[in-house]
Amino acid sequence: MPLDRLRGLRVEASAAEGDVSFVRRVAQGRLDIVGHEAKVRAGGDSPSDTKVDDLLFEMPDILTDAPTEGDQRVPRAVPVLEPGDIALALVDSLNRIASPAELSGVSDLEKGQLADLFDTLREFEVEMSTIRRQLHDRIDAMQDEIARRYRDGEASVDALLT
Repeated sequence: MPLDRLRGLRVEASAAEGDVSFVRRVAQGRLDIVGHEAKVRAGGDSPSDTKVDDLLFEMPDILTDAPTEGDQRVPRAVPVLEPGDIALALVDSLNRIASPAELSGVSDLEKGQLADLFDTLREFEVEMSTIRRQLHDRIDAMQDEIARRYRDGEASVDALLT
């Protein structure tokens, strides 16, 4: 494959990874909101005890990215760009699972509905994580091939500059 084409594919894959990462973070936020409601209920509060004002007040804590126990992965820097077509399509899929309007009424859900919503959101987030990992692998392979071509003399910086 010509080097220019390989670079173009790397750019496309990076844009797709950015879109998937964006949607994954949105899904994680929604999952955190549903999980928080389940945690509140496990503490003995009834759904009617949870107020929207309380939820909004607690939102910074709910959405904080705290590392999970045993998580030794180094986070990959992801530039935050305007969501692309892939992100828009994935957000539509996510909204069919749990739209922002539905999340505002999470305290009105029955226990079983809440558990089902959590499970469905979790499955979506895991799917996004899997796709993201696959994209990382492909991007890394393309980057390695580009570096190999320069290292082995198949490509030159001089040709890039002309």
